[in-house]
Amino acid sequence: MTQTRPAQTHPTEDAARVTTAPGGTTPAGASAADAQVTELGIGARVSVHPHTDRFVDVILGALDDVESAGLTEGLVLETDEVSTYVGARQAPGEQRIARYLTGLVAAASRRSDGGHVVAHVLLSRGCPGEVSCDLSVTGLPSVEPVVVEPTGVQAVAQWSLYPLLDAAGAGTSGAAPARRGEADDQHMAHIEQAISAAQQRGTASSAAHYATMLRGDVADVVATAVDAWAGVGEVVPHVVTHLTISVGSPSAGTAR
Repeated sequence: MTQTRPAQTHPTEDAARVTTAPGGTTPAGASAADAQVTELGIGARVSVHPHTDRFVDVILGALDDVESAGLTEGLVLETDEVSTYVGARQAPGEQRIARYLTGLVAAASRRSDGGHVVAHVLLSRGCPGEVSCDLSVTGLPSVEPVVVEPTGVQAVAQWSLYPLLDAAGAGTSGAAPARRGEADDQHMAHIEQAISAAQQRGTASSAAHYATMLRGDVADVVATAVDAWAGVGEVVPHVVTHLTISVGSPSAGTAR
């Protein structure tokens, strides 16, 4: 395994660490599950924005914290001046990404002494938009719900889910979502099921323009979004979800 630290390009996303084989590929001898994670292009982009003059120290300290906690294992991290790519290289990819994102946001909150921190997260699975993955993949795996330890950090988030592969003839009303491996033309059914699951979980608090509001421990908020994204990925080859997470906001509980 190698660990590299690229040159600083952006103060809010410096110090990306790579924990994978040289060249960013799946290590030799990896399991079939590991290979499938890479072939499906499972990953995220994240940027963290602490609202403090100490933002550089907060971010670099949070990155150190998640690495020290072992939360970068099985992931490849690549930083540019806008955000950090978090790519899964070992199974279970969804679990590794969920724990990393949760740990990063919670660590940034603690290092800012409970001040306002915002994180923008984009999760994607499936080849469209990925720099490299295997277009020949046909099997879509079942994914177990992620397990993320509570952090004690309360968060609110705006969450959107986008199943991005519809079959011809989309829009037929009343049809049930497709079974795994079948053509899918009912993206709204998947979205509605995901929102219903979040409501039953107790994290979906209300609807918002273009989004659903999630509230709870940052671990529960991230797990809600990851489980929905992975669950839709069992029947839709390309799925994206977007999450804007806020902790310690001075305007918590208000709307303008």
